[in-house]
Amino acid sequence: MRRIMENLPPPQIDEIEGFLVVRDDLLEGGTKTRIIGDYLKQHTNINEWVYPSPRQGYAQLAISIVCNSLGLKSTIFVPKGKKSWITERVEYYGGKVVLVPMGYLSHLNKVATDYADESENRKLIPFGCDDEIMVKGIEKVAKSLPIQPPKEIWSSVSSGVLSRGLQTAFPNSKVYGVQTGHNPTEREKGRAIIIKSPYQFNQPCKKKDLPPFPSSSHYDSKVWSVMKNKGEKGALFWNVAK
Repeated sequence: MRRIMENLPPPQIDEIEGFLVVRDDLLEGGTKTRIIGDYLKQHTNINEWVYPSPRQGYAQLAISIVCNSLGLKSTIFVPKGKKSWITERVEYYGGKVVLVPMGYLSHLNKVATDYADESENRKLIPFGCDDEIMVKGIEKVAKSLPIQPPKEIWSSVSSGVLSRGLQTAFPNSKVYGVQTGHNPTEREKGRAIIIKSPYQFNQPCKKKDLPPFPSSSHYDSKVWSVMKNKGEKGALFWNVAK
């Protein structure tokens, strides 16, 4: 398992329908698997990492993968009900899953925070992995891509970690963020131009709007359908996960 973290392949970029697509759907856990390790290693006294996650959120899986590879515990709080396949993969990687009744985000966050505060060896990872270390991690990965700075960049925006990292990596690019959940704050969106998805947060993309590659139907797929109508050919699209 440790080999997963030590030998991560660089992001693959494919040209698809005239757009440059970062294919982190090919990486188990997606993009955040690349950046969480640096954050965890800043806290050497912590042996259990705690996270509140929506059912379809990918950070839960990335956290469980990275914790597994580092010999750490992960505890993920998700809404009570049928587990998504993502949460089932969390359990595959040894993560403890806690099902929370009334699992709206603010309540999930409170329950997870209370649990983390019970021990000095536990720590809550902020929702969306919203920490400057992880924004810097995205910037580093983006700068390593073997491409010229694109005129346009498209991604999903929630916590804004991915978008803000891309904004810093490509300061002269026009950055679009498709809102797939809550209204992002000024800090979360940075200089991104926000476009609201026509889909509701818990509503998956319809088949006609799905991209021709594996992509989260609750997040990145919603970006693709908007970008195809409004984006400029040659734009960079960051596909976080499958």
